[in-house]
Amino acid sequence: MTRTARVEPVKEENREAFLVSGWRVLDVTDPDLPREVSRHDSEPEAIEAARQYEHETSLEPGSPPDDTQDYDAADPQGGKDLP
Repeated sequence: MTRTARVEPVKEENREAFLVSGWRVLDVTDPDLPREVSRHDSEPEAIEAARQYEHETSLEPGSPPDDTQDYDAADPQGGKDLP
């Protein structure tokens, strides 16, 4: 089944501000039950991990193709390995 992932910051709060200590990838296929998939030091790493996670799950038998809704529209392949 094709999964949906979301990237969000890992925040630590102090009196003056929120500090971002990392980034995490969440599986939000079921919005009522998000599940953390991985953590990363930088946002670009987390975005790439989320894209890879969605792509891998789209390769499972019976899964619909992965969409490209958050990819660069200037890329004719939409960031995917399409035939």
